[in-house]
Amino acid sequence: MIISLVLTLALVAAVVATMRRRGYRARLRREAAERQGSSPERAIYVRGFTEIDDQLARRWCACGGYLERMGEGTREVGDRRYRIVRMRCQECEAVDEVFFDTTEIVH
Repeated sequence: MIISLVLTLALVAAVVATMRRRGYRARLRREAAERQGSSPERAIYVRGFTEIDDQLARRWCACGGYLERMGEGTREVGDRRYRIVRMRCQECEAVDEVFFDTTEIVH
């Protein structure tokens, strides 16, 4: 009887821990989707290309992994110019794009 009680408690603890971990990861994914630079509407305004490097150095994946640069390009939407940097997580291999508003940068 004591063994079945201990096993039941262990099972409940494992289920609770799994549910908390899933909730934590879901919250991280939501926050990543809403953070600055996650879309053209939330683009990060920069005045120089070195600011892009500084911003990317502080950016991490929603899973907590390190993001590495895969490539980048420019896109114009209306009168705005965006630099889009494609990044891939070294842990979960998720691909993410970071948008920078480079309209004010003078070449």
